[in-house]
Amino acid sequence: MNSTLDLAEPAARLADIKPSPIRAIFDRASELERAGERVIHLEIGRPDFDTPEVAKQRAAQAIADGKVHYGPNAGQPELRAAISRYLDRRHNLTYSPDDEVLVTIGANEAVFLAIMAFCGPGDEVVIPVPAWSAYVACVRLAGATPVILPLSADDGYQVNPDALAAVMTERTRMVVLCTPHNPTGAVTDPKRLAGVADVVRDTRALVLSDEIYAELVYGGQRHISPASVADLRHRTLVVGGFAKAYAMDGWRLGWLAGPKELVRPALRIRQFTTICPTTFAQLGGAAALDEAGAEREAMRQEFERRRNVALEVLAQQDVLSPGEPGGAFYLYLSYPERLGPSDELAWRLLEEQHVAVVPGTAFDSDGGKHALRISYACGIDDLREGLNRLVATVQSN
Repeated sequence: MNSTLDLAEPAARLADIKPSPIRAIFDRASELERAGERVIHLEIGRPDFDTPEVAKQRAAQAIADGKVHYGPNAGQPELRAAISRYLDRRHNLTYSPDDEVLVTIGANEAVFLAIMAFCGPGDEVVIPVPAWSAYVACVRLAGATPVILPLSADDGYQVNPDALAAVMTERTRMVVLCTPHNPTGAVTDPKRLAGVADVVRDTRALVLSDEIYAELVYGGQRHISPASVADLRHRTLVVGGFAKAYAMDGWRLGWLAGPKELVRPALRIRQFTTICPTTFAQLGGAAALDEAGAEREAMRQEFERRRNVALEVLAQQDVLSPGEPGGAFYLYLSYPERLGPSDELAWRLLEEQHVAVVPGTAFDSDGGKHALRISYACGIDDLREGLNRLVATVQSN
């Protein structure tokens, strides 16, 4: 008779899907806190602000109005229209709310649907690293092959078009771009995007543009969507959402926007998986996009202030190098090999200093061995103290 262990053997597609190192750090930090320890959280990629009041009030009203049942597979018309207006107003992108905008359950589902809709066995997906680990996981779940394109600190962690051309083949089905970038904070400049357009122009490759941090840019920089670049719009799927710029991570709302020929296949997968996002939450999301611009800007300004404070602290030492973070709310700190592997250093910081950071290997299994990501989506006092503990630790070695 088969044992439960035998019956529980997972599908082969999960063989290369590893648990998230970020979640492992967070879970251990939570254990320490339950034991009475104070932990400084520099690992969490979510704002520490509250959701804009107008979104909460509109969602509450939607519940009171009975908007609690299934909605359209593509999302509530009110939110699709609000997303269309937002993309046109903020990023000069014109998409029809009727068939070119798909509301998703967070940006994560948008990435998953796009990859599942167009990538399969025999296809290759180019992923610049360091990168959010979900890209590789989704590609593998689709049965496609991730092709790693290393990014260089010397190059500002931006995609080099010549390097991109070197890794592309006739099997390349998709190129993933993320700007502003997680984990480095790099903001891709227009010349690089034009270079990407030159590389993919005569290929069958699509572009998956993760723009979840589009509103979080600093120091006079400006977010440019790849979809706004000539020769890229017709092959680009734009991912966006509410988690980072609107402090609505728990609402699980995002979007996938692009030409209808690219959005429709993703919708077909949605119909047989998650069906639709939460109905009343979507109405709150529409209110946020239309009416919470001031709150969004106030959060952006505070993130910029925190970034500047973090860079001031780090300027007092020469062991950790933060690169040139122009956006998001992360610093990707490279350090000398003598300090040891990043996973060991991250766990040491957590256990000994009670500072939670993310090892670079969570974003790049090879090149991230001597890097840490810290998030400045936390209070200024915690940020200063956490960074000071981090600096003291690395300087003592």
